[in-house]
Amino acid sequence: MPLPFNTTIPLYRQIAQVLLARAQSGMAAGPALPSEVALTAEFGVSRTTIRQALDLLKREKLLQSRRGVGTRFVRAPEIPKVVASSGDPLHAGLGTTPRVLATERLPAPADAAAFFEIASGDEIWRIMRLHELDDEPLSVVISYLPVEYASVLTQAALRKPLHESLWEHFGIAQHHSDHAIRVARADEFLARTLKVGLTDPLLHVRSAVRLDDGRPIRWTHNYFREDRYQYVAEVIWQPPRGQSHDTDTAI
Repeated sequence: MPLPFNTTIPLYRQIAQVLLARAQSGMAAGPALPSEVALTAEFGVSRTTIRQALDLLKREKLLQSRRGVGTRFVRAPEIPKVVASSGDPLHAGLGTTPRVLATERLPAPADAAAFFEIASGDEIWRIMRLHELDDEPLSVVISYLPVEYASVLTQAALRKPLHESLWEHFGIAQHHSDHAIRVARADEFLARTLKVGLTDPLLHVRSAVRLDDGRPIRWTHNYFREDRYQYVAEVIWQPPRGQSHDTDTAI
């Protein structure tokens, strides 16, 4: 059965990921890979595509080709370090180092305008930050706030969590937020900043933050490298409403 290739990602990158996953699942350094002809038949692609996939793994110094020996994994690829955050904010307890990439006033994109209940194109303030962990990029955070906060919050203030800066400078306490989690694809900016491939999958967490009276205060897009991050949430289950509990009924 042919693999269900993703039409938005180059075939050679997907094939390289399959070969990499096979190695990570237990292939020891040394065994030769099947020939290019065999891989071409297995994946149903051109020999050029197979060579591109192998070249990608060679650039990562995982594969080596020698005449008369074949193409071999010269070392088992390392499993990336994955960090976990539990609760809110999303970076809590990770020890990341934030860096401000840009701040600017600009016309509000449609989703932010809808959240703040302003006209699409009205001016809004955008803050773009990069969080690094162990000197490697972990996430890009793009936040939108009302423009009245732009003149007070300095670059130094923005290196702190936004909820701390808003409290220190304006006496504003964020009350609650909701998060929508989905998979996104890295565009040109995110790929360069997070050091991933174009269209590689990212964990996208959209946060909508409100004050205690329901007023919107912050609209944020968090983009995490999916190979370095996991979000852990605890759910407390409540008894079903409107149903009696029968202790004699087996589950």
